[in-house]
Amino acid sequence: MKLDLRRAGDVVFLDYEPRRERRAVLVVGHGYSSSKHNLDFFCNFLAGHGFGVLSLDFPGHKLGASGGRLDSAHALSAAMSAVVEYARATYPESTLYACGHSMGATTALRVAAHDSRIAGAISIATGWGRPAALEALGGGARVDLRAAYVDGLTLPELVAQTEPLLEAALPLLAGRPVLYVAATRDAMVAPRSANELFERAPEPKTFASVDSDHTYAGENARGVALAWLAERHPR
Repeated sequence: MKLDLRRAGDVVFLDYEPRRERRAVLVVGHGYSSSKHNLDFFCNFLAGHGFGVLSLDFPGHKLGASGGRLDSAHALSAAMSAVVEYARATYPESTLYACGHSMGATTALRVAAHDSRIAGAISIATGWGRPAALEALGGGARVDLRAAYVDGLTLPELVAQTEPLLEAALPLLAGRPVLYVAATRDAMVAPRSANELFERAPEPKTFASVDSDHTYAGENARGVALAWLAERHPR
């Protein structure tokens, strides 16, 4: 497999060239305070099974390479959309999917909802009712620590912006398949929250649970993601 570092405007991403290409490409986004490196195993695995993967660094994330500042939830959508346009121009014969973990998952859902040319989406370890869930963590120490890795919005601020945007976007996904994945040991996004997001989502949709905490949910979702994609793009 060949791996290249590329750029779409100010957005830096990794381009995983697939083995025995299936003519399907995923644009993948990471979670809050993380970077594209967190999803490397997930992306490499899918590329090894024939799926092209473009994994981006969101703006404002100090562990990533895109730089800049995270000023709004719209900045996340703009960053992912820039990579989507690169994928569309570079791989015009491939079916395109949006995918993400946690913050990247809500971004993928919104980007796919507003771009009817995206065939579907994969949402890993995100859910509904996150503001209440973050308050329930108590004291904010865990959230504050994670915020040190981000130049811009704190996680509670970002989530407060995201939920109304996601509520408006979900109905626009009707008619396109989406895989929703929950992590059974997730302390940041409870499985019931992921299930509520699934229940609110339109058809066609698929729900899966993986044995994982929040951080490694992407890595542990590689098998269910591959199975879902392979149904749509068999060898």
